[in-house]
Amino acid sequence: MPAMTATIEQAQANWAHLIALAQGGEDVVITSEGRAIVRLTAIVSKPGSSNRQAWLAKLARLRELTATGKTDPTTEETLDDLRSERG
Repeated sequence: MPAMTATIEQAQANWAHLIALAQGGEDVVITSEGRAIVRLTAIVSKPGSSNRQAWLAKLARLRELTATGKTDPTTEETLDDLRSERG
């Protein structure tokens, strides 16, 4: 699809319309003195990035399902025990 072209003056007068076109997937090229100087394009978000809370909830549920219930000592606790045995 060819890009929509507008002069700076046209862009100033029709800013909301040009933004709507860009959001709809059309590139808008703004010109000055016959030269392209700016390209207005939509920002494409990553799939699923807007659903972070749902992803975190799914992760928490997965952790619950895979939890073993074991409470092994931490590395620091093991080192403290070894140090206390040495005296």
